[in-house]
Amino acid sequence: MDALLKLLAVLTILWSGWMYFKYSDSETELRKARNELKVAMREKENVQREVEECAAIVEKVNALREQNQQLEKDIEVKIKERKEQTAREHRDRLAAKDALDEKRRAREAEIAKQREKRLAQLEQEEEEKREAQRESNECEAVIKSANDTLRRYLPCHAFCPNGVQDYGRIDVLKKKWTLTVQACLKAANSGNEKKLKSAMKTLESTADALNRLSEGQNASCLSDAAEAIEAAKVIFKAKKRLRELNRGR
Repeated sequence: MDALLKLLAVLTILWSGWMYFKYSDSETELRKARNELKVAMREKENVQREVEECAAIVEKVNALREQNQQLEKDIEVKIKERKEQTAREHRDRLAAKDALDEKRRAREAEIAKQREKRLAQLEQEEEEKREAQRESNECEAVIKSANDTLRRYLPCHAFCPNGVQDYGRIDVLKKKWTLTVQACLKAANSGNEKKLKSAMKTLESTADALNRLSEGQNASCLSDAAEAIEAAKVIFKAKKRLRELNRGR
């Protein structure tokens, strides 16, 4: 503003000097006017420079103001972005925490489930062991009872009735009976199925021969052989099951 006032004053002086020069006839006054004009011109140039400098300063100020405004906007944007980022990070942390909590709960539930399953499995195994032991005891009892039954038939109860001529043949068959029952005992208890089948077949044929030689008077040998064979089968079956139970333990 001061520079504009100065410029206005200089222009006024120039105008006055020009008007004076235009209407003056004096040489002295003319030189004076010229000198004043030169001074005024220099003042004008100085003022113009000041005006230009002021304009440059104003331009710089405006540019700085614009920069400042842009900077304020950028700061506001940064602040907003930072707030949004902080809120987002907070939500992410909460979501991550919820996810971890969910995983922890799922893991704890899985552990509890596995523990429950393991307890149920152990309980089942114990029950199976108890059942196996019970069945094993039953097998042992059955085997003992069947062995006692089979041993009762070791001596042959056949007799030589009156009128039978071949006493020696009956005695031989009675000895064969005892040996065959012993073979049944051994094969049944050892689990030798092939030898057991052979011994049972021999025992049946021996009982049949004893009955035929006595002309049907030793029919009890047939029922004795059948009971002995049944006892041998029971022993073989129980022994087989007992071995299976022992392998499963």
